[in-house]
Amino acid sequence: MTGLLIATIGPPGAGKTTWARCWAAGLGARVVGLDAWRSRVSCCSADQGATPRAVQGALQEAREALAGGSTVLWDATSARVRDRAALLDLAAESGAATAAVVLLPPLPVAHARNAARSRWACGRCGGTRRVPSRVVAALHREITRDLPALPGEGWDLIHHHLPANTETRAAA
Repeated sequence: MTGLLIATIGPPGAGKTTWARCWAAGLGARVVGLDAWRSRVSCCSADQGATPRAVQGALQEAREALAGGSTVLWDATSARVRDRAALLDLAAESGAATAAVVLLPPLPVAHARNAARSRWACGRCGGTRRVPSRVVAALHREITRDLPALPGEGWDLIHHHLPANTETRAAA
C-alpha cells in the first residue's frame, strides 16, 4: 500500500485551502494544514509563534497517514525550498508518491484575497488571518523565482493550477 503526498505551493491568498477543501473528499485525502495545527497547539490559527510546534505536529500526522498508505493533502504555503525538501523526505520515508500543486495567481489577486480576510486580532497572541502585504509579496516572489527549478526538486508530478475568477477578484 503506497501513499500519496500532495503539497500545495502558493502565497497567502492563492486559494490553497479552498482548493484543498474542494479536492480532498474526491481524492479521499486527509488534509493536513498548518493553520489547523496552530489552532491545536496554541490559542488560534493566527498565532505565528506556534508555527514550529504546528509543523512538528503536522509532519507527524502526515508521516502516520503516509505510512498507512493514505493520501495526504498538505495545506501550507510550501514557499521555501527547505520546506518542500522536508516534505519530499517525509514521502520518501514511506515510499509515497509526490505531487506539487502550484497555485500562483497574479500578485494583485493574492493581495486582494488576503485583504478580504478578517483584520480581527486574537486577544491572546495578537495574530490575525490577514498576512502583511510585504510577506505576501515576498513569498510570491520566492515561489515565482523557484518555479523553473521545481522539477529538479524531485516531485513525481507538478500541476500548475490557476484559480478561477482571478481577473474578477483582482479588481475587487
